[in-house]
Amino acid sequence: MKKIVLGMTALLAATMTTGCASYKAQTYQGNQAMQAMRVKYAVVLEIREVEIQAPSTGTGASAGATLGGIAAYGGASRGGIAGAVAGAVVGGVVGAVAENAAQKKTGIEITYRLDNGEVMALVQEQDDQNPIAAGDRIRIIEGSFSSRAVKTTAG
Repeated sequence: MKKIVLGMTALLAATMTTGCASYKAQTYQGNQAMQAMRVKYAVVLEIREVEIQAPSTGTGASAGATLGGIAAYGGASRGGIAGAVAGAVVGGVVGAVAENAAQKKTGIEITYRLDNGEVMALVQEQDDQNPIAAGDRIRIIEGSFSSRAVKTTAG
């Protein structure tokens, strides 16, 4: 029984960390490759740190409920099914909370003025190798469903 519980714990940890979305300017999804994108140039007016919460997949709750049910059922000398149900409920809640915590990322909200004078904002993860700051010249790359800002010296 211990081996099953340990195995389920490892599975829960692996599924919650591998499903994390990336909001980095340098990361493209497979369906974004080989797509024409609009490029605009702008100057950064303000940077504000924000929290990015990826949508819940339900994996944490499912895996937590499974793990909790197995652990409670295997550890209960009496109550068998009732203990398993209670363990599944508690495990599901704990798994959902753990997944939400794992899906949070620190990002930046970039407020910028396009060359045509229009002021806009977008949110993405900060690029630690080439951080964007107020006053920087940036290139805005607009795809069908997303936009990204990249610090530039051209344009």
